[in-house]
Amino acid sequence: MVAEVPGRERLAPPSPRPPRTDALPRPGRRRPRRYLAALVATGVCVLLVVAAVTVLLSGRIARENAVAEAQRTAERLAQLLVAPLLEEAMTGEAERLDELDRVLLNRMGDGSVTSVLVWTERSEVLYATDEEYEGTSSPASDELRSALDGTVVAHLGPEPEAAYGDDHGPLLEVYVPVDVGAERMVVEVYLATDSIDEQAARLRWQIVPLAVGALVLLQVVQLPIAASLSRRVRRQEAEQYDLVLRNLAASERERRDIAADVHDGPVQDLAGVSYALSALRVAVPAPQQPTVDRLVSTVRHAVASLRRLMIDIYPPDLSGPGLAAALEDLADRLRETGVVVGVTAEELRGLRPEHAAVLYRTAREALVNVAKHAAAGSARVTLTGAEVDGGPGVLLTVADDGVGLDDADLERTDGHLGLRLVRDRVQDLGGVVRVEPGEDVGTVVTALLPLPHAG
Repeated sequence: MVAEVPGRERLAPPSPRPPRTDALPRPGRRRPRRYLAALVATGVCVLLVVAAVTVLLSGRIARENAVAEAQRTAERLAQLLVAPLLEEAMTGEAERLDELDRVLLNRMGDGSVTSVLVWTERSEVLYATDEEYEGTSSPASDELRSALDGTVVAHLGPEPEAAYGDDHGPLLEVYVPVDVGAERMVVEVYLATDSIDEQAARLRWQIVPLAVGALVLLQVVQLPIAASLSRRVRRQEAEQYDLVLRNLAASERERRDIAADVHDGPVQDLAGVSYALSALRVAVPAPQQPTVDRLVSTVRHAVASLRRLMIDIYPPDLSGPGLAAALEDLADRLRETGVVVGVTAEELRGLRPEHAAVLYRTAREALVNVAKHAAAGSARVTLTGAEVDGGPGVLLTVADDGVGLDDADLERTDGHLGLRLVRDRVQDLGGVVRVEPGEDVGTVVTALLPLPHAG
């Protein structure tokens, strides 16, 4: 093994550490149960809404059907009972009017029919169950005119005062055109709405259980299926979690092995070459010593580059105070270029590894941009706690006194790609990255991340 130059600290190989799994979603019962509860709650809400709509629509449909049935009853009464007896009465058989009175009064006995009137084409009442209105006339209504034209008309509304009585509410008026001899007449039948409402209610409660019962049965059938799917999802999540853990462990081993190979191979060899050249310098002629110095500097620069590559491949431990130490290491790289860098890092509790890694990458990318583009003389890195939407958070600030970097540069795809990638990582954790000009000169890069509440 090549001896090391006294006074220079030897780079230790990376020590193994277990893969970090804090950021991984752990499989459990809560999320599937929450989804199952949401499914049940959604089903119940849909069931209630559909039941309410079914009740309303079924009531309307049932009432329309009941009105239609009442209209058919009035048509049969007018065409099969009133018209034949009225025609016989008009041909000279006056006793048929007494027969018509007897039949209609008998028909009105159950209360479903409250009044019957017969109108002529001159809008005169030829016959009425209430004799007081026989022989009277009034202006023809729209319904009466339509019936005289041959159309059966049904109208739900208040009946004339003569046809009502104090015991009746709104009635259904049905105008039925009939031909009595050579003359067109209209039989106006008033039907009580009580029977219509009863019939509509019976029909409605036949429709509602059928529709709602089918939905309830569907919901009951879906529950075991949803529970089975929930268990399958939970098993798949557990398998996926185990697979991610294995992949992560394999990736960590590969990174550690590569970093160890780089350390034990090229880094040691180049360090040995650097030490040998330093020792050889005194043995070469004076004119060639500057060349040796340049070679030593180049080799040491290569060693430093390999050390940075090792850290990129296998980053330092960022848990606990490790993030502050890692930020100091990043600052040391920039200090080697002659930039004065100050680091202020608070010890933050509850900082998860995924947050620490994103903050580390953000600071590294910002400092790389300072070295490459800012032409700055000084820079400052600050890591402090912050408040985000009323909860805990962390604020990283990297400021320099260089030439500046505006927002348009951040959006360019051909430049500062690293900053864009960092911005995407921060946004994935619910944070935000801003690149703004400094108060006087330079650029300020800030990353604000929310932290999960303790517990």
